[in-house]
Amino acid sequence: MKKLIQLTALAGVAVTAIALTSCGCCSGEAKAPPLRPLPEFKELPTIDYGK
Repeated sequence: MKKLIQLTALAGVAVTAIALTSCGCCSGEAKAPPLRPLPEFKELPTIDYGK
């Protein structure tokens, strides 16, 4: 029973640590900048090799 309590407590500490560090609010890191739009490519002509 003591092992079960220790494992549950360890899992709780791990979940709490992940929850506090994953949002970035406690680490002081700035948010990532937004992604740029993808470039637009010209459509290449299709070659039919079956002819």
